[in-house]
Amino acid sequence: MNLLAKKTNISNSFFIFRSLTQNYVKETVNAHEVEHHSSMKDYWWNSDGPLNALHSFNPLRVSFIINGLANMKKIETKNIGTSQSLENIKILDVGCGGGLLTEALARLNGNVTGIDPSKELITIANNHSVILRNKNIKYLNESIEDHALSNTKSYDAIVTSEVLEHVSNKYGFLTKCVDCLKPGGSLFITTPNRTVCSWLSVIVIGETFNFIPKGTHEWEKFICPHELQSILEINCKCDTIAINGLSYDPFKNRWSWTDLTDLSYALHAVKST
Repeated sequence: MNLLAKKTNISNSFFIFRSLTQNYVKETVNAHEVEHHSSMKDYWWNSDGPLNALHSFNPLRVSFIINGLANMKKIETKNIGTSQSLENIKILDVGCGGGLLTEALARLNGNVTGIDPSKELITIANNHSVILRNKNIKYLNESIEDHALSNTKSYDAIVTSEVLEHVSNKYGFLTKCVDCLKPGGSLFITTPNRTVCSWLSVIVIGETFNFIPKGTHEWEKFICPHELQSILEINCKCDTIAINGLSYDPFKNRWSWTDLTDLSYALHAVKST
């Protein structure tokens, strides 16, 4: 379940980097992507609606973050497995949408900030968070570029889950995410792989048969684990700790860990001290 991608040599890594950034786009926010996801605001928190796969993904996402922080000795042993698991951990959820993962982390007593370029989704997130009284959670309608201007080296952990596949300028996006991390801080990413398997599963089956809202993904924007690892290690000065494969059964609406990364994967990296 916990497999590390094979490291490529330096020349291959730079070739990957050039291929990923040759059509360099300065902004990390795409207006079309923001508009498309904003259109989901009315059913974002409906666990039986079009985003049910995202809802069922939460337990694995949360466990991945807690286990990663525990392995890095960032969580007190006495708090693991309790409602205080993330006590005193400052977390940034980049591309938080309506707050599904942000709230789940706040419920574990994390000090969580969610940012998203969609004003409509931030409104949904704020409205829903009212039920979390006395929890350290806040939402900001801004991009990672804007947030990084005043939050350099501010967070113990940064999460960007099911977001990177919607970003054209991955280098710029990841660089700004890492800028917000404290030295030794953890970056957690989940995203689909760019394979025939993901094209068939996500685009052909997922969107054709309405397991995923149509038009949500562009397969060309997906990124392979070794490409992501190269950007993080060479350009962002992060060490890759783990790459875990993910599988999804749309008929049972169930996510599980797997040794294979053909469909999707979760990556944990740590910023150099």
